[in-house]
This record gives sequence, structure tokens and C-alpha cells, in this order.
Amino acid sequence: MSIEQSLTGFGDNCVITRDFTRYDQGYQDKALKYIDNLGALSIALRKFSEYSRTMLASQQLYIYAKWLARYTAYWPELDRMVDRLENSFDDADQCYVARQSSIDGSWGWQYNEFHHKFDATIVRLHELVREGRAPRYPLSFLEPIATAPAMRDYLEKLLVSDIATTGRNQRDEFGSVICCLAQLCFKPSLRRYAQENVLGIELDQSYVDAFRDFLDEIQNPETGYWGPWYVSDGKTYRYDDLSYTFHIVSYRKGRVGYWPNIIRTTLESSTLEYPQGWLSRGAFNNHNNYDVAKIFRYGWPHMRSSERELARDQIAGMLDWCLAQSLKRDGSFVPDSKFYNSLESCYYFGVSFLDEVGYFQSSKRFWTSQKFPYAPVIQSRIRRKLDEFDTENPSVIAAKWKIGPDAVLGDTVQGALPKLANARTARISHLSGDDCASTEEREFEYILRPNNDG
Repeated sequence: MSIEQSLTGFGDNCVITRDFTRYDQGYQDKALKYIDNLGALSIALRKFSEYSRTMLASQQLYIYAKWLARYTAYWPELDRMVDRLENSFDDADQCYVARQSSIDGSWGWQYNEFHHKFDATIVRLHELVREGRAPRYPLSFLEPIATAPAMRDYLEKLLVSDIATTGRNQRDEFGSVICCLAQLCFKPSLRRYAQENVLGIELDQSYVDAFRDFLDEIQNPETGYWGPWYVSDGKTYRYDDLSYTFHIVSYRKGRVGYWPNIIRTTLESSTLEYPQGWLSRGAFNNHNNYDVAKIFRYGWPHMRSSERELARDQIAGMLDWCLAQSLKRDGSFVPDSKFYNSLESCYYFGVSFLDEVGYFQSSKRFWTSQKFPYAPVIQSRIRRKLDEFDTENPSVIAAKWKIGPDAVLGDTVQGALPKLANARTARISHLSGDDCASTEEREFEYILRPNNDG
């Protein structure tokens, strides 16, 4: 089969949409109906999060249903999942989802798909590393990737989707498995922990080498990016995917090939829609901005001076957007149910972006020497909002870890307030529409706005 590079995004891509329609002629209308319905359910689920009610089972069911709606044409299964999700709202005690299953060793109680179970389990394994405890049961659900040959075979099957035949786009599950394996293989603390405590996978050096070799083989040498492949009409199409590339670059700590091409592709995709580009429905998004910033961080030593200037401008623009548009005055983040699976994950990626660009820590500002004297105030407000969530939620735990301990309004900020207030008073009420305001001006104006005006 010939391999053809596709340069279009997924949202309006002819190959994916065409082949889903070949599988089911009514695909587009049905998919839109289910996605709209799930959007309404996500709002209801978000309300529970705002009241700190633990909804771990409902969140897993929502993730499962959302995956079915976006990546399959399995309507009867989706109907059953939506019913289960709606019924789960009446389940007041969902804490059991935080316990390991004695049946297969996973933490994916509501999942049937391997990639969902794997993802939920990796999250819990990170927590067990910090707690210094071993899993109670063997992770028997890892059998499909338990050995290097099995892992290689499993990944090769997931790499290429044949949507017209199967009614299934394997992009999400392939990306999830790649991400989880990358953490097991390339995060030293997690790898050591798994080698010493986890029964169910042979995580020796040959396993890690086999996984690394597979990743090197599927990297696109023309663009430097990774992504899913599709077979259609006897041709194989490979797609560049920001999320795939971020995870591989991040977990391998930048030790990847084709850096000049990765940098060029990343800069050129700034106006494209996710998953190839940075944008979500034509606008910035903290999740994608975090991915881009991490790629820039590892790519910085490989950039030419002109590329660094472009990257600086882009990061400054993303930071301005985050402070002025995504972050509210009380330290909360504007929710986006069309992109995030939960309100907690919305906070996690907002914090992750700010952390990645060094907004809270000067030592992380690889792209600028600029100072952000008001960051401690914003840090404190976000931290207090995080304290309102369920303390056992994995996204909340991770966000708190990244944002660090609660901050206080330092002497530097207090001393600067009167001076800057006189200079900026006339512009405070016009923050949202002021495209010329610098990051420093935006964050100062943010500070002056009332705490309770969200």
C-alpha cells in the first residue's frame, strides 16, 4: 500500500468522515445527536464537582460514553452507556472506584476497553509510588502487552484504523496506550516501582528497547511528528498529532530525532485545529497550549534564533490569553465541556500550562527573563479553588502538586500596587478587549478586580 501524508485536521477530514459514513450512512446525524446529549450530561456532572461530591463512577462512564460517541459508530452500546451514566447520578457512594479490582487488578471499574483501564491504572500507580505501597492484586488485565512481542503486536494492530470496515477510529485508544507505556518505560521512578511491585508485565530493558524502537519507526521523518494511521481505498494515510507528539517528546525528555522538523511543524501548525494544530474551535486551549509549551521547552536547544523569537511571541500570547480569558477573577478556570472530560481536568491543564511556562517559578522560564510579581496572588487564588474539590480526585491531586503550597501576597506586590494602580486605573474595565496589554499589565489588572466578581 502507498502511504500518503494528510495535512488536514480531523474535524472535517474527508477520509475519517467518509469512511464512518460508509460504515453507517446516518453516521454524522447520529454522532452529533449523541455528542449534544453528552454535552448536557457533562454540565450536570460538573455541578456535582462544584459541590465536592465524589462522582468517580459517573466520570468513568462519561469518559466511556464520550469515547463511543467520538470514535465509534456503535450506537446500541452507546445507548446502554448513556443509560448507565444517567442512572449513576443517583448513586451517592462512588468511592469504590478508587479501589483496585480483585478480578483483573485494574482501577477501571466502569470500563470494558483496555486503554481506559490502563489509563485509570497508571494514574493510581503514580499515587502508590508516592505512598510507597504495592498493588494488592496482580495486574492481569495487562496480558495484551505483558511481554515485548505481545506489546509490539498489540501496538501494530492499533496503529492503523480501517473505519469503513470496523466502524472504529483507533486514534484515542492507540494514543492512550502509547502514553501509558511511555510513562512505564521512561519515567524512572514509575519504572523501578513497576519492576519491583507490579505483577503482570515483564518490564525489563528489552521491553523498554522494543517500545522505543517502535516509536522511532512510526515517527514521520518529514514532519517529525507522531500520529495515527488510516487505511482507506487501498492507501494508508498518516496523520500528525499534537497530543501524540507531546507525550512522546515529554516522556522521553526530548531525546527524539528530527528536531528541526518537529520545531518547524509545531510553529506552522499554530493556526490549525487540534489534533494537528493548537486551536480548539478556533481559539486557544490550556491543554493544547501546555503541550506546545512543553515541546518548545525540549526543542529550545535545537532552535535557531529566529525560531526562538517566534516561540517567545507565541508563548507570551498564550499566557496573555490564559490570564485574561481562561482564568477568572476568583482563581477558577472557565470550563469547556466540549474539550475536557471533567471540571477538575480543566483546572489541571490550566495549572499545567502556567507551571510549564514558569509563571509560578522563575527557574522554569526557559523562554523569557520577564518577572511576574503578581503570580503569588494568582497562585494562591487557584489553590484555594482547588481546595473546594474532592481531595481524592486524581486531577485535583496532580494540579495541587504542580501549583505548589499556598502562596501569600508578598512585599514586592504590596509595594507595587499603589504605583501601578495610578497608571492602569483607566484600563481596568477594558481588559477583555485590550489586545495591546502586556502580560504584566494583564496580570496586574487581574489582581485589582474584586475577588468575588467571577
